[in-house]
Amino acid sequence: MTTISREIKITKSKEEVWNVIANFGDICHGSPGVLKSYVTSDQKDGIGATRHCDFTMMGATVEEKIIEWKDGESLAIEVYEFKKLPGIKSMTAHFKVRTENNETILRADLKYDMKNVLFDMMNAMMMKKMNTTNWNAVLAGHKKYIETGERVVQKTVLELDKVIELN
Repeated sequence: MTTISREIKITKSKEEVWNVIANFGDICHGSPGVLKSYVTSDQKDGIGATRHCDFTMMGATVEEKIIEWKDGESLAIEVYEFKKLPGIKSMTAHFKVRTENNETILRADLKYDMKNVLFDMMNAMMMKKMNTTNWNAVLAGHKKYIETGERVVQKTVLELDKVIELN
């Protein structure tokens, strides 16, 4: 299992940050690698809500569902279907919002497991670095989107130096 844990300070209230994170269908607004996203279930949020994401690279897509939900604080997402993302067996993402010293902190943990030893080696050689870069961009992208309201795309200049590495 590979885990990538990051935090970033966002100059908005905890409630404002949570509202963006909890808006499950609009992950594309703060994630430069997500071209399009939308809710696919009748339920818009909370445990059991599902969404579809189209990525900017290789025509990859995923289907995701919320598996944990603490309103105003945290949520966890599980990818239950991968297309054009070879080698990944399972993946979850946990987002937590907290206030610390009058600052809002967004924490995000990405956990994934590879399908076999060959893909484990590829992960060690290159995929973990690529996934770390992408995960850093998710946090910096959300900071940009939440603070400015500007939708983030691949060409958006992000403050990647503001991302704090936790592992």
